[in-house]
Amino acid sequence: MKKGWMLLLSSAITCFSFAQTEKPTYQHFNKGKSFLGIGISPVYSDMMGSYTDISITKGNTNLGILLAPMYGKFVQQNWMIGVMGIAGAHTERRNYETYPMVIGPGPGIPPPMQVKEMINNFDLGITPITRYYLSFNKRNSVAFFMQAALPAVYSTYSNVQKYSFSGGANSEIRSSFNQFSLRGSIGFGLSVQGKFGSFDTHVSNMGWFLSFNKLIQKK
Repeated sequence: MKKGWMLLLSSAITCFSFAQTEKPTYQHFNKGKSFLGIGISPVYSDMMGSYTDISITKGNTNLGILLAPMYGKFVQQNWMIGVMGIAGAHTERRNYETYPMVIGPGPGIPPPMQVKEMINNFDLGITPITRYYLSFNKRNSVAFFMQAALPAVYSTYSNVQKYSFSGGANSEIRSSFNQFSLRGSIGFGLSVQGKFGSFDTHVSNMGWFLSFNKLIQKK
C-alpha cells in the first residue's frame, strides 16, 4: 500500500513538472482579442514611392522610412478586422557625369557635364484591413493568413536635375506631381506568435511589410 501511495505521488509530481515545462498554446486569434502593431516596408512598391532604406555609396545617397502603425481586433475566431496607417518619406541624391545630347554632325565629342539629381517622395494614408488566419499547429505559434485592404494614399513626388557645363553655364530641370489613390489590395503573409507578441511579414501590391504586434491586455 505504501508503495502504491509513493507511486501515485511520484506520478503526480511528474505530471505537474511536465505541465510547468509544456510549451504554451497562444490565444492571439481568439474572438475579442485586439492588438497594436508597428511595421516597416523595406522595398519600393507601385503604390508608394517611400520605403525604408539607408544606402550611401560614392555619388549616391538614399535615405527613407515607411512606417505602418496598425490596430486589429478579432471579431470571430481567426478573423481580424482593423485599420493600418501609412507614413513615409524617401530622398535620393545622385551625382554623376554625362555627355550633352548632340544633333547632327559636329566637330567632335563635346566635353562631359556634371549632373546633380535630387528625388523626393512622401506618402501619407490610411487603410481598412481584414485578415483570416490559418494556424499550422495546435499551439497557434505559426499561422498563414490571407489579407484584403482598401488603402487611401496621398503621395507627392519631386525631381530636380542641375546641369553644370564645362564652359561654366548651368541649367536646371524641375518636375513634380501629387496624387491621391484609392485601390483595392489582396495579399498574404506569415505570422509567428510568442510570449512577448507576434511578428508577421506580408506581401501585396502595397509592398512588403515586416511588423511586430502586441496584444492589448484588458484590465
